[in-house]
Amino acid sequence: MENNQIKEILDKILNVTNEELDSLDTNFINNYVVIQSENYFHKKSGVEHYRLLMYVSSLFRNEIFFDIGTHRCMSAAALSSSMKNRVFSYDIKQVLHINPMLPGVKYFLGNVIKDKNLIKSSFIFFDVNHDGIFEKEFYDHLVNIKYKGLFMCDDIYENIEMKTWWNNIKEDKYDITKKGHWNGTGIIHF
Repeated sequence: MENNQIKEILDKILNVTNEELDSLDTNFINNYVVIQSENYFHKKSGVEHYRLLMYVSSLFRNEIFFDIGTHRCMSAAALSSSMKNRVFSYDIKQVLHINPMLPGVKYFLGNVIKDKNLIKSSFIFFDVNHDGIFEKEFYDHLVNIKYKGLFMCDDIYENIEMKTWWNNIKEDKYDITKKGHWNGTGIIHF
């Protein structure tokens, strides 16, 4: 995808209102995700990031999204909600909370850094250990491969390690916590 197209999408993400995000219908998830502790998926924007990811999904067509940190599969579900894109969801441990019929999602067990398709993706969502270590390693990898796209990170205010990592980002970055997750959502434009 061309950089000007990515910039247009970034502008839409930065300018979408919470009212627009909160009007999105999240009920499709009930058919796919086995475990939804505390109904996180249905919470308002600014509390949880799933509505924001659904909105992001609607802005792309025929893209491969990367969802790093499968866990309960809710981010992968949100990214697949428009059904116009494919989602590659990565985790380092087996995930048991999914219905394999989630449309457009392919699950991988292992280290995402080895996936050569990363360079082709225009959007990556990242939600892992929140220790600042893998965040930095993955970010450095994106810099090294000269990644061009949007990189959204969850829990950027989780702890001092995450805050330090976020504060050291050199690329254009935006704090979109008010539209994402209460514990910090950031987006980086490579």
